[in-house]
Amino acid sequence: MKIKYFAWIKDITNNADEEINSEKINNLDELKIFIIKKYPDLKKYYDKEILRFAVNQEYIINNINLDANDEIAIFPPVSGG
Repeated sequence: MKIKYFAWIKDITNNADEEINSEKINNLDELKIFIIKKYPDLKKYYDKEILRFAVNQEYIINNINLDANDEIAIFPPVSGG
């Protein structure tokens, strides 16, 4: 699956995007655990529920199953004006 990082999350991961191929990741909650372990500096933001997730360009709040071809975006809260 392709993971895309936005805004200051990209600075923490030092990646704009990356491919993750793991048979241990079957759903969004497992992916979140994987990302936090890989990038421990994101944990404080995850714990405060600051990180937002979109799967295939759809904002996701609850856990869902993931497919190897999914694109997951991780971004901070956004505001409009």
